[in-house]
Amino acid sequence: MRVLSSQTLVLRTEQLRLVMRDGSRKWQAHYKIDGVKKWFRVSTNTTDLDKAKKIAERIWMKATFDHEEGRPVISKKFKPIAEIVQHRLEEEAKAGTAKPSAKDYISAIKLYLIPFYGKFNVDCITPALISEFHRWRRDKVGRELSGSAQNNHNAAFNLVLDEAIERGYMGENQRPATKNTGGDSDRRAEFSQEELETLIAYFPKFIDDGRTAVTRTLRTLLSVYVPFMAATGMRPGTEAEFLEWRHIDVEMRDGQPILHFRLQKGKRGARNFVAHNSCWLLLEKLRQMSPDLAHLSLQQLLKKKIDKRVFRMPSNNLPDNFNKPFRQMLEESGLLVCPVTGKERSLYSLRHYYATQRLLESIPIHDLAEQMGTSVLMITKHYSHLTPLMKAKQFAGTVDGDGSDQAAQIRALMAAQMPNNIMQLIEMSTGLTLPMVVISHDVSKDFNERLKQRKPPPK
Repeated sequence: MRVLSSQTLVLRTEQLRLVMRDGSRKWQAHYKIDGVKKWFRVSTNTTDLDKAKKIAERIWMKATFDHEEGRPVISKKFKPIAEIVQHRLEEEAKAGTAKPSAKDYISAIKLYLIPFYGKFNVDCITPALISEFHRWRRDKVGRELSGSAQNNHNAAFNLVLDEAIERGYMGENQRPATKNTGGDSDRRAEFSQEELETLIAYFPKFIDDGRTAVTRTLRTLLSVYVPFMAATGMRPGTEAEFLEWRHIDVEMRDGQPILHFRLQKGKRGARNFVAHNSCWLLLEKLRQMSPDLAHLSLQQLLKKKIDKRVFRMPSNNLPDNFNKPFRQMLEESGLLVCPVTGKERSLYSLRHYYATQRLLESIPIHDLAEQMGTSVLMITKHYSHLTPLMKAKQFAGTVDGDGSDQAAQIRALMAAQMPNNIMQLIEMSTGLTLPMVVISHDVSKDFNERLKQRKPPPK
């Protein structure tokens, strides 16, 4: 409990008091009103105690009426309030109690909200100013942000206004409505099977062209990271980069070993999913690249539940960032721009490749949404362009050779349906192949039975 100064006179218990600060001869009014947690401090500009009492009462009554009628108790700039919210989010993130979206909110506040709104009083932000913010942001980025990104900005903006309202700097009726001018339903940049094969084939040159040993090592790790993202559909960033060996489980199902990944961080928090069989090869390649794990087989490594990152340098250091070298590789290989959408590709495009492949293998949308840690609505929005072709009667049989664009597209999609597409990419990337028992337990069993039935050659 705060100890009151010897130069303090309480006028209203827990609501209004006069304080004479050290080194000052004028009284200061400290007041608090119902519904607002903080104390406000305003100078009365007088040394006379009787006058100070009357001024303090008027200040308190005006503030009370203003708050009851939805007017701000005191006006404040946007920047200091936003910094309070930003600091709180950063502390929550450091303590591990923040929501997965906190990182996006912090980024929105630092890079967009404070630079634009910082100098404005929170109670003076109008719909016209918000429209101006949208134009400013579009010019700053060079394009319209996606609807999802704009939702994050709007959520962060409202967190700042929540703080301002709680502190009495504005009323709820002064909260301006946000808007979203993004186009989430737009088709996203993606890779075709052929383009990914071209990209994988380019890796040896890209690695050899690295100027330093560290650069070449990072690019070698990227050569496993890229097909890993295409095979799992993980979100680049926290989902893959925080994955540790202890987060991988093996379950025997119908005689086949199945990989389970337990992701600890992500946009929607922790989640589990079943990994594609090709991940066995990728994990083996990563094990081979780690000198401290070379004495263990992959099976032994997974059983030991080692708390080390899966994606790390041979030196045990963590890679700084995969985005920059990946973009450089896309530029050098001529694959930066998606010819279908006209948009630039990124590591996130590998997640879209994964989703497209799974949908074309007739995986139900609900199951895919759960596997990828997203919503059915988001899957439907971003991949609605596949629906007509997925339902086309040609998928059940042959495609008429009429030479039409649609027929050609259906043939391409039918080729993309083949489950071994991802396996081909992984085998290209790692130079490894899976044992038959992992690929298909039934085929392996049948093969062994046939070998047993063969008659031994005559002596």
